[in-house]
Amino acid sequence: MYDPRQSLLEHNAGDWQGCFVRFNGSFVEQERFETSLGLRESQGQIQVCLTHVSSGQEHSMHFRTLPDQMQVSETGNWSLGPSFLTLSHCAIELCVVNQQQRRRLIVQQGMNGLDRVVYVVEVKGEAGQAEPSTPRRPLVMNSTQCGGYELWQPEPGVELLFNARDREEVEQTVWGLRWRDCRGETHQIVRRYSRQRLLEPLSPQWI
Repeated sequence: MYDPRQSLLEHNAGDWQGCFVRFNGSFVEQERFETSLGLRESQGQIQVCLTHVSSGQEHSMHFRTLPDQMQVSETGNWSLGPSFLTLSHCAIELCVVNQQQRRRLIVQQGMNGLDRVVYVVEVKGEAGQAEPSTPRRPLVMNSTQCGGYELWQPEPGVELLFNARDREEVEQTVWGLRWRDCRGETHQIVRRYSRQRLLEPLSPQWI
């Protein structure tokens, strides 16, 4: 039987080297910095520790059971955020796992739209250096419209899915992360909220 907790550990446990790229609400890069993240199980608890490499500052958390608002797929992709959307500030996090690599999206949204977007590239162990495909210059995201949604592309093969900012009446509010790798395999997760702003179950549907 599918166990979300076990799936999270199976695909995400270990030591990850990361590059965080922070954008403002208009998708203009503001800064980037290196991180290291350790995720492991100890004495029945899942322990997570994120370290800012240059400053040494650490942020840690631990939990025995998964938060109610956390969604985990059978392939270890996961999302985190509120179970009910309000009109005020909210934070959404998405992660897709591709063997020894991950891509993450962290979104902070206020009453007037996006406040901040963070795109994260992570590698595990000796998989290589964690950095976007354009490591020495600011990332410039291109966007396309698809129905009532916007698709932003931080690097080849990766798409970030948002509701179009000028659309007020939508059937669903969504945030999505999709990665088509060099082998042609697709890894994706979409966090969906209904018109009533309630979190919906995971679905393989993209848009």
